[in-house]
Formats: sequence, C-alpha cells, structure tokens
Amino acid sequence: MQPAAARDRLLDQILSLDNEQFEQLCKMLIERAEQTRDLELTPFRGDGGIDVHAIVDRDLFHASLGVQAKQYQPGNTVGVNTLRSFKGALTDQNYHIGTVITTSSFTDGAKASAKKDSIRLIDGDRLLDIMMGSEIGILEVEGGQFEMDSEFWDAFQQPEDTDVIPSLEVPQADNFDVVRLVLQAVDDGLDMKPKITGYLERETGNDWDPRQADYYGIAGWLLGFLHKEQRVEVDGRPVRRWGLTRAGEEYAELLDRGDDQRARDRLHEAIRDVEIVSRIYEQLEQADVLERQEISGIIEAETELSGSTVPRRAQTVGQWLAALPEVKTSGSGSTEEYRLVRGNLDDF
Repeated sequence: MQPAAARDRLLDQILSLDNEQFEQLCKMLIERAEQTRDLELTPFRGDGGIDVHAIVDRDLFHASLGVQAKQYQPGNTVGVNTLRSFKGALTDQNYHIGTVITTSSFTDGAKASAKKDSIRLIDGDRLLDIMMGSEIGILEVEGGQFEMDSEFWDAFQQPEDTDVIPSLEVPQADNFDVVRLVLQAVDDGLDMKPKITGYLERETGNDWDPRQADYYGIAGWLLGFLHKEQRVEVDGRPVRRWGLTRAGEEYAELLDRGDDQRARDRLHEAIRDVEIVSRIYEQLEQADVLERQEISGIIEAETELSGSTVPRRAQTVGQWLAALPEVKTSGSGSTEEYRLVRGNLDDF
C-alpha cells in the first residue's frame, strides 16, 4: 500500500477495536515507545479518567504517568472539559505527568488547557505517525510500500462466538489456583511461557512442562483476564506474550486486597461467559442433571474436537462447571453427574 492508503487502513483497523482493546493498544504503544515499568491498564471503572498507568524511569528523573485513551471517530473532537477533568484525575491520584491519546483531534480550548497544565496530547495524525514510523501494527516493505502486521493485530483476537467452537477455546487447564498464579506472574512482568513456567515451578514446587503452563495462559484468555499481547522470539522460536485485560487487573486487585468473595463472584461470572461452558450450562438448565458422557456428546457436536480428545476435555469442562456454586457433582468417570441446584446465587 502507498503511505496515504496505509494511513487510512491503519486508522480503520484502530477504529474497529472496542474501547478496551483501544486502551490495550495505547498500553502496547507506550511499551514500545517509552522505557517504563509497572505499565498496566487501571483496574476499576471508577478510575477518574486514567486508563493506563506507568512509571517512567530516566537517569535524571522518575515520574508516574497517567494516560487517557479517547477512541473517537474523526470529527468528534476532544474538548476542554475532558482536559480539565483529566487534570483533576492526575492531581487527585498524584500523577506527575499525563498524556491523552485520541484517534480524532483536540479543540483549541483543549490544546490551550493541555499546554497550561503540561499535558501531552497525541491526536489521530500523531498516533498514525508514531505507529507507522515505529512499525507498530504496520510494516514498511520494499519501495516505500506498507502492509498490515497481521501478527500484531492477532493480539486482539478474542474467543469467537461461532457455530462450531475452535478446539483452542475448549479449556485444557483445570486448576483455578494455578490460573491465579499465572495472572500474578503476568502482573509481575513474567509474561512469556518460559518465565511463567519458571514462576509456576517456584510457587508450586513442582516441575512444569512449558506447554502445560501455556494451557493456563489460554485459560486466562478464555476467562477474559488475559489478552495475547504479541509474539517474540526466545531462543529462535516465537513465543506468545500475555497481558492483563482490565477484567484481569480487577480480578488480580480483588485478590491482592483479600476481597475473596468478590473475587470468587468475578471468577464465576467469567466461567459462565466462556462459550463452551455457556452452551453446556444452557442444556444443564433444561435437564437439571447432565452426566459427563453427555457433556462429551455436547463437546463433540459443538466444537472442532473429536476422538479420544473429547472425553479428556469433557473432564476439564466438567471441573469448570463444578467450580460454579450452583453446580453440584456426584459419582465419577463417564457417569459423573453435574446437578444444577435452583435458587438465588447469593445463597451459595
């Protein structure tokens, strides 16, 4: 693509993201453009307008950075009231510096307010300049042409709502305590399979196969707690990096604060939203009781899986169901029963 067409295509791609994905994009942009630590999406909706947090360390200064992301259509400008509110959020939360990133533009009043308060503004044109100049999401090829970096945009892939569920979206990890450890590892910056594997070995005292450790990263992705940030090369092989989503940040924050009940509630909501669990749950609501062999039948009918893999995945999916407070189990093997106990979920 010619540069002008590439800019248009890149903007269309950015605008196709949902709001949280755009915030993730801004986080990834900061990661590639600045030397930071503690870079994360802010965990709670009541964040006062701060979407991304980071610490900027330099030889001569140290500062906390707050970023607000505004995904607006071109022509829908960011005004002075937004800048004033953002300044207030920076002050209230003790940030030293702030940046507002938008896909559109800023009014003259907003620019004047930002200049007065030393807030950096990144409008849509500047955002595209940074991404194209640094080859973030787009690659420059021979002859000054550009092509989209499909691998970069794969980071925003989410579990699909399709008729036939891909095999990747049928969980293989069955221990939610280990899922929590993986989220903690990613939160601590240990965000690639080899580092996650080492973290799990240290925390559990057991040996871990890297592929098995990755199953738990995929489980976090299915739950909406992790997103696929990018692929990097480790020892000449591509390795997926993970990043916490806002839901993941919220869940990790609840665990850190010792708010166990709200953390469990958040986990249960996430389990129910996983597509294969949702479909089995619907049939459980109709029948009240399902045997594991019936779950195997649903998996075989609703997913890409077949053969001997199906019973193994059915056992794991059964454990995800059994993690829900309203689902009780009895028996074992292929005739293990999963019974739905009716009533108010607050009673469980």
